[in-house]
Amino acid sequence: MKFPPKLKKGDTILLVSPSSPLSADQPVEKIAANVEALGFRVKIGNSCRGSTSSGYAAAPAEVKAADLNQGFADPDIAAIWCTRGGETAWQMLPLLDYNCIAAHPKPFIGFSDITTLHLAIQQRCGFVTFHGPTANRTFGWEQDKFSWQSLWAALEMGSCLEIRNPPGEEIKILRPGRACGRLTGGNLSLVSASMGTPWQIDARGCILYLEDVGEEVYALERMLCQLRYAGVLDSAAGLVFGEFTNCRNAHRAEYGPVALLREFFANWSKPVLYNVRSAHCSPMATLPMGTVCTIDGCAGTMTVRCPC
Repeated sequence: MKFPPKLKKGDTILLVSPSSPLSADQPVEKIAANVEALGFRVKIGNSCRGSTSSGYAAAPAEVKAADLNQGFADPDIAAIWCTRGGETAWQMLPLLDYNCIAAHPKPFIGFSDITTLHLAIQQRCGFVTFHGPTANRTFGWEQDKFSWQSLWAALEMGSCLEIRNPPGEEIKILRPGRACGRLTGGNLSLVSASMGTPWQIDARGCILYLEDVGEEVYALERMLCQLRYAGVLDSAAGLVFGEFTNCRNAHRAEYGPVALLREFFANWSKPVLYNVRSAHCSPMATLPMGTVCTIDGCAGTMTVRCPC
């Protein structure tokens, strides 16, 4: 696993929309201006101005895949930043030029539906990607300094980086112990959806990170059971959970996501942390996926180091 070349102020960032279209109040031109204000040049991918008959995809799969393939191949592009998540990143998987992407590693940033692409790039191309805020989140950064600071710290990390939550939010311990492994995972729904496909998650010996948004608690349990029955959870060295934003139990409100995790992992023999704020929340921490991660279920810490 390689760490991509570090991003520098003045470099060119390509904005792409691999998933859902941008909303009318978040036009790509304003997002580009926000990114330029951070000190970068910007190129806007064709997927950011596309449309489809379905309405729920930002652009046809061929247009989205071409943005990524050309963005990684273009020596003038230093990083690729997804504008938002949503749905339909999975459409691109058979269309990506993994050999080309592997030959030109560069920072790739996003979360939520972008989990699909993180998993594919890490497994097929062998370099670190960044589970961090999508570019449309720059609209809130006048009041949220933490999210950019965390993303920049991950992009510019040296040999080691401690993953920190926003002030006032502690990383919590569910199960004790200490474990080390490659950091993988992302959105639980997308990790679950990868099962049985050529891009199925490989969590063997890894630290597996999972988060989600807007799911009923029973659906979270169903997806966790799927990963358990498929051997994914047992194969991991340790588990880390993020925020489960707006995930509720219509049958018993007090039995929410944390209660589910406590019961589901009550007899788990490996370390489990939760409340890592790299999820559908603001402020948001960035996780460099593919780095070597150590979790301490006694101290409640999470540290990553560059892979050799």
